[in-house]
Amino acid sequence: LKLFTSMLAIVMLASFTQQESPKKVFIQSIENKIEIGELSNNRNLTFGVKNILLENLQEMNYDVTDSIKDADYVIKVELLYFDIIQTNSGVSLFHKDENETILRVKGYLYDKNGKKVRETITSGKSSEISMSTLIISENGGFNQTSVSNVIKKSSETLIINLFKR
Repeated sequence: LKLFTSMLAIVMLASFTQQESPKKVFIQSIENKIEIGELSNNRNLTFGVKNILLENLQEMNYDVTDSIKDADYVIKVELLYFDIIQTNSGVSLFHKDENETILRVKGYLYDKNGKKVRETITSGKSSEISMSTLIISENGGFNQTSVSNVIKKSSETLIINLFKR
């Protein structure tokens, strides 16, 4: 019985020590390659995307590092498209607006030797629907909540697609 207990303890200890530690990830760059619209060449957008990408990596149990030398993986992201598709409908006094914020990003995953592991394009959407019984003019601009939602969704999907096995 003592031998069995000792062997069981050794097996359990070995299984705990063999668990993989979280991979260290470095975000090399976020490039705004959006060519049309009010967010083309917008640097604030790249900073916002980078911050949300960092949060998503940490939530998904990846270690984020500030040094490319310490990284197991390097991520590069290109923002390709960011816009709102607006759909309006109305009958008599009833009015419905549907705004769909869309973000398309391209991500590259490199290993620590600089070899490209994977490349993927991801699209995220966030919808906002408003209804009223009177027709109210709306400017159709970007809603901060929709922008945050679409960046978070796109970042999550990008990370999942880059690190899928």
